[in-house]
Amino acid sequence: MATSKPASRDRTKRRLLRALGVVLAPVTAIVVMAGPAFAEQRACTTRPTHNVCLTIYPLDDGNYKVTLGIDVHMSQQDAQAIIDRPGDPFTGRVFGSDSSNEPKQFLFAVPLDRDTVIATAEFGLSAGFSTIVSPDQLNEDNSPGNRVDEVFGRVRLIERAASRDFNTPEIHNTF
Repeated sequence: MATSKPASRDRTKRRLLRALGVVLAPVTAIVVMAGPAFAEQRACTTRPTHNVCLTIYPLDDGNYKVTLGIDVHMSQQDAQAIIDRPGDPFTGRVFGSDSSNEPKQFLFAVPLDRDTVIATAEFGLSAGFSTIVSPDQLNEDNSPGNRVDEVFGRVRLIERAASRDFNTPEIHNTF
C-alpha cells in the first residue's frame, strides 16, 4: 500500500522528535539546580549550520541519563548519502572542562542510537545518543575549593575525507 508524502513526512517528524526528546528546539543553555538534586539540564547550540545538545537527567536511583542530539543542516540527499555509507556516521562523547588553558578531559562515550539517524528536508542529518552513568563518571573536578563540574558533549561526524566535531555548551553542576 502506498503512503502519501505528507503522512510519511509527519511520521518522520514524530519519530525524530520522540527519539531525540525534542532536542531540536532552539534552546540556549538552561541550568536548573536545587542543591545536590537537580532537574534536567540542557545545553544546546543554535547555529545556522548545526544544532547540538547535551541533556543530563537525574534518575531516581542516583544515576544520570545523558543524551546527545544533533542536526547537521544539509540537503536531504547529502544526508541520506552519509547514512547509506557503511559504518556509523557519528560518535558521541562527554568531556570535562575546567578552563580554556587546560586540556579537555575525556569522561565517557555516549553510544549512538542507530534508529535515530535520519535524513530530512527540514533538519538535514540528525541523530541521537544516550547512556546511563553514575555521578562519579560526571564528577570531573574533586579538588578542594572547586567542586563544580563543567561538562560538555562532543559529536563527531565521520565524513569520507575528514571528520568534523560539534561541541555543546557546558553544563555546570556538582555531581
